[in-house]
Amino acid sequence: MDSGIPADVLNWVIMILVGGVAGAIAARVVKGDSFGLIINTLLGIAGAIVGGFLFNLVNINAGAGIVKVVEKQFSVTLPENVIGMMVAGTFGAILILFVAKQLGIGKRSRRD
Repeated sequence: MDSGIPADVLNWVIMILVGGVAGAIAARVVKGDSFGLIINTLLGIAGAIVGGFLFNLVNINAGAGIVKVVEKQFSVTLPENVIGMMVAGTFGAILILFVAKQLGIGKRSRRD
């Protein structure tokens, strides 16, 4: 079945959507609030790069275990690569936010 959408365009759309969700999750976990659609998306995409690199470094396939559990429990088959991108993106974005927080990046000074 051909959707008529070029594969490159579809990959970009998926990357942006997954990045937005991963960034929003990470922002809520670390900060407790969202940064907005564009920053969340960029954070999630950067997080996917960092998380994907780290998972590859230790030879972990981030989506495989989750896909197996969901398939076994709910009889639903999910695309492993999208789940892996979501896990890696969220993990990497949380790591980026944690490191930024430790370095004091993003803190706004308050003048009284």
